[in-house]
Amino acid sequence: MCETSGDPEFASGWDVFVQMRRTQHRFEVSMDQCLEAFGISYAQYRSLELIVQHQGAMHISTIARRQRLSRQSARSSVHKLRRCDYVEFERLPHATYVRPTDKARAHIDRMRRYADVPQRIEARFGLRGCGNLVELLRRAEVATQPIRQPPWWLAP
Repeated sequence: MCETSGDPEFASGWDVFVQMRRTQHRFEVSMDQCLEAFGISYAQYRSLELIVQHQGAMHISTIARRQRLSRQSARSSVHKLRRCDYVEFERLPHATYVRPTDKARAHIDRMRRYADVPQRIEARFGLRGCGNLVELLRRAEVATQPIRQPPWWLAP
């Protein structure tokens, strides 16, 4: 079940599943390796990009929502960014807001040049190829959504 058939013209659902997982893992590892010199991970970079692009202070829940993460994951990434002196906290009695530091603003352009995996994919596939791949991935996502069935005790 873990081996793929090798013939991309005739791939099974398992082949798709395994290749998607391998590709996702390769993307994450590549991005982590690109950002290693800055002492941050891909997940932290995604949070930092969001914070730098946002004008003003940003609430941690907003970061989580925009990245489709749990608040705990977003908080963990932000705390690690703080240890690297890329963000600072503005604590209010009811909430904590995050803003980028001058160091983050100074380093973000260089980080973007290092974190060039998306640009390399685009250069390799072209915009049309990327669009086709995204459409296929969306179709795969829809195909894997669970079928709503009544709980077993209500089933006939």
